[in-house]
Amino acid sequence: MKLDELVTQLKTGKIAPLYLLRGTEKYLHQEAIKAFQNTLDESTLMFNWAEYSVASQGINVLLTTASEYAIFGGRRIVIARDFEKVSEEELEKLKDYLKNPQPTTSLIFQAEDLDKRRSISTALVKACQTVDLNSFNEREAVDWVMNYLRQHKYQITQLNAGLLIGIAGTDLFTLKNELEKLMAYLGKPGLISSQDIEVLVPRAKEHSNFELGDAIIAADTKAVLRLLTRQLADQAEPILLLAIISRTFRQMLIALELMEKKVSADEIARTAGIPPFRITDFLGKVRRWDKNKVTYAVKKMSTIDNALKSSLAKPSLQLEFLLCEIMGR
Repeated sequence: MKLDELVTQLKTGKIAPLYLLRGTEKYLHQEAIKAFQNTLDESTLMFNWAEYSVASQGINVLLTTASEYAIFGGRRIVIARDFEKVSEEELEKLKDYLKNPQPTTSLIFQAEDLDKRRSISTALVKACQTVDLNSFNEREAVDWVMNYLRQHKYQITQLNAGLLIGIAGTDLFTLKNELEKLMAYLGKPGLISSQDIEVLVPRAKEHSNFELGDAIIAADTKAVLRLLTRQLADQAEPILLLAIISRTFRQMLIALELMEKKVSADEIARTAGIPPFRITDFLGKVRRWDKNKVTYAVKKMSTIDNALKSSLAKPSLQLEFLLCEIMGR
């Protein structure tokens, strides 16, 4: 099951005696643990909640606590970590418990992954309700961002959520921190814009997404198509690549319009969301672009965005045709 299914199950009071929390996304693990904590009354939490590192504290301590009845009635919650490091001999005791768990205790095993070569792994998967807490792909991260903001009465377009993912990556702790900053920046519920993201969110993702944008600005057609092909081969989401491409052409159009008005480089950097240390190089390259061509590209983005969402053609081909058309005009 997924985290949302677990939360729904716990809220209904249907709590199983054995769970396995498995996956690499630490934020989801944290949220799962919070969901279990919320099943206990605050007055009994300190008596009926226990967490153990089995590798350092031993299997006997864990099983003794798990076998006890909850104080003041109700349910006891016991978290077990580092059990993968325990010897096979010790784990035989755990297998016996899995066959006959204490019905008023929920024993929760927490791990990034299981060694499938060990018999305890098979026993845990068979006996426990397994909760999948693996890291999100880019598409899942976009949905998570939009849902997180919706819960806090804020909005963001799918394209701008993709831009955020492209800059910050898919780690949920990082995304949560950036979303909190963006909400605080707005001050009250509203729509988060691409400019808000450009101003506040540092580039944390070690990825070639922004190499693609830099190649577009430099009008290096060969590099653009090579980077696009590499990104698509690496399973990058087309909607996220479109966000990077759209952002790049919007920044270029803003810069060209402001240069016509003789606006200072510092003001252009602030308005277009360009880091000050990059503005001189950016403007030097943008001056080589024809404004009509950039305007056409910006208008074309909305058409491609709708086409991607409606699956009118293969997304990768739409992006390739888009860049070939614009870079070759």
